[in-house]
Amino acid sequence: MPAATRRLLARCALLLGLAAIGAAVAFGLTRIGFGEGTGGKPGTALAQDLSYFRIGAGAPGTPVSDLAGLVSGAISNPPGSRSCEEGGSCGIPGMIGLAQTSTGSVDNLALLRDGAIESAVAQADIAYLAFAGKDAFKKPGAAKDFRAIAGLGRINVKIILPAESKIADIAGLKGKKVNLGLENSDNMLTARQVLAHYGLTTKSYKGRYDDVATAGEALKAGKIDAMIVVDAPDSRDVTALAEAMPIRLLPIVGEVADKIVKSTPYYSAGAISPERFKGVGQTQTLELVAVWLVSRSLDDETAYELTRAVWAMTSRRLQDQALASGRPLDLDLALAGVSVPFHPGALRYYDEKGVTRFLPAALRPDKDGNVGESAPTN
Repeated sequence: MPAATRRLLARCALLLGLAAIGAAVAFGLTRIGFGEGTGGKPGTALAQDLSYFRIGAGAPGTPVSDLAGLVSGAISNPPGSRSCEEGGSCGIPGMIGLAQTSTGSVDNLALLRDGAIESAVAQADIAYLAFAGKDAFKKPGAAKDFRAIAGLGRINVKIILPAESKIADIAGLKGKKVNLGLENSDNMLTARQVLAHYGLTTKSYKGRYDDVATAGEALKAGKIDAMIVVDAPDSRDVTALAEAMPIRLLPIVGEVADKIVKSTPYYSAGAISPERFKGVGQTQTLELVAVWLVSRSLDDETAYELTRAVWAMTSRRLQDQALASGRPLDLDLALAGVSVPFHPGALRYYDEKGVTRFLPAALRPDKDGNVGESAPTN
């Protein structure tokens, strides 16, 4: 996403927050409830039916954060706004979406589980680990109350080497110094799992846990052999690194990649376009979606309205402009790659639009909101 667009989104998020505070003062509100005694409805300020819906957004500048910012704008429709029919907001009347900064998907999901926020955006693989209680989420246990509203933008895996590196495939990373991303970050969890599918456990390579900028400097200096970046297809960080030094990407292909896609439905095969990054040819990789999640306790009508708002035509135009590369937001793909069962209210919207024909049974709760045990595997 261009820097100018990022600044615009950040400014919009700030203005929304200031508007919310100003509205609260103007209406004489002294307390805003978030989920307390609302029967699963978002926090509400009763004086003017003004409600605030918090969305775990991750670290600023990341795809998850960018998408959370767009969602918050799509669902917002504060008092005094023009109606959708008049070319104004298509959000939920009286609602203000607030994108809340965090350290990433792992943090977002912990906040959602604890009821500290009303919803969260997270990578599909991280969402599944939380839902199933695996890996970093083993200690707190399975978050079986998570429900999906929508699959959003695409994210892919990039295994980066210096252009002159002799490493030919993923197996060649054995015994090498590989940066996985910050400790317990989304990037680290995804990178570690992809390598594990290729038989590389954490004992098979020398893991490093630096941020992208630090890892890039280490790669330039020859202090590490490879780094793995899991982010937007047009990654700003990788673009900058490719401008600073000659790089190439390891393809994620073959029988192992095919098995990952088949056994782990939230992954799909993808490709990095030629010259997306300076000097880098087309490279096969794995893709994920980001998933917008809420709690099972959210009432069906609010879940339906959230889904309607995010896919409303006016919102879609704004989303397509802000995320022009690859046009990643598409109603026909809203269910593809989602790793957690959908909220019944969201499914009602998708059923009405006729896009649930091939939805796996494991992602459709029964009439009481319960789901079976046959969720996606990993």
